[in-house]
Amino acid sequence: MTNTTLKPGSGKELKRLFALLTSSIGETLGSLVSREIVVRPLEPEQREVEAFLGSLQKGCAVARGALDKGFAGKSFLAMIEVADAIAMAGLLMMTPDDIIAQRRNKGALEGEDADAFGELGNVLYSGIGNVLREQVGNVDVRFQDHGVVKPGVDKDGVLGTTALMVFGFRMKVGDYPESIGALAVDLATAEAWNKAPLEFGTADGAAAAAGTTPAASTGPSTKVDDDGLDSIPAAPVRGTLAAFVLQPEVFKTLRRSCRRVGLEIRRHGRGEIPNPAAHKNEVVLLDVPPGEDRRFDWCRRIKELSDSTKVVLLIHHPSRQRVTQAFLSRADAILGFPCDELQLSQKLGSLIPAEGSAPTPTPANGPATPGS
Repeated sequence: MTNTTLKPGSGKELKRLFALLTSSIGETLGSLVSREIVVRPLEPEQREVEAFLGSLQKGCAVARGALDKGFAGKSFLAMIEVADAIAMAGLLMMTPDDIIAQRRNKGALEGEDADAFGELGNVLYSGIGNVLREQVGNVDVRFQDHGVVKPGVDKDGVLGTTALMVFGFRMKVGDYPESIGALAVDLATAEAWNKAPLEFGTADGAAAAAGTTPAASTGPSTKVDDDGLDSIPAAPVRGTLAAFVLQPEVFKTLRRSCRRVGLEIRRHGRGEIPNPAAHKNEVVLLDVPPGEDRRFDWCRRIKELSDSTKVVLLIHHPSRQRVTQAFLSRADAILGFPCDELQLSQKLGSLIPAEGSAPTPTPANGPATPGS
């Protein structure tokens, strides 16, 4: 079987699910090792195991999960380049930076690093399980074991022999160089989660039709899917949204929602702190993943300066305590993430004036008065 990619329009539900799963990697592991971990989903492909191994350029640590309930007997695979697995294992154990650098250069996941990677696998599959239970239903997953694959070699047999749906991603752990990783399940499981058959077209065939020669495969595709942004009619611009987001999947969902409701989006840098005075009469969206509770204070400071600024808190995996914090920070809208794009659109649309009307700022202590 040749490497195949999904045809345009096919697998939308599956892509959405795996975008949420890749987002959970950054949140879950980042909070565990106390480093920012950025994970960006790439275009999925169907691969035979042998072909996938042949496409690898670097060794990968593989954390294998065992699916349960309606998918008992199936495996879920999470692959991370060995260098990053060593780095995260070292950070978990508070290993000095110079020792982590030495082990990364050696490139062998062994000893206490291998044991620590097993602990990372346990926590990783806890996050993956949360998403699967919420989005798929009748499924659970637990960490089973781990191994290492190298270009052309799967000595531990962790990948199995069944053709895989491979969902590649780019990953950046702290200040370490960006790497390539992947999540994978068998094709039958992928189609069940998509709730519809998947349609494929070979990359070679598409290139031939265009009269071009395909480049040699270097692992998971690096093309980022914009998930059909152009398919959404652009509403007339009714305001500006300042986005302080950390996860790529959040920004992708937000961009679609803003296009739908007529908000001009302005993305701020990952380390940037909002200046309350700069956002009067705007909507500010604060992405609040685990470990970023200082963003509740940002919301409070914005609202104390001007109630004309509307603040949306997008809380990842919300708990009763964090939702209470959001209410106390006087947020205008609170939403849990992962969330549906239409649900986010509805929240945003309620915060901006109807087309053709002017905004009416209201002070926190009561209705507007002349000269206020």
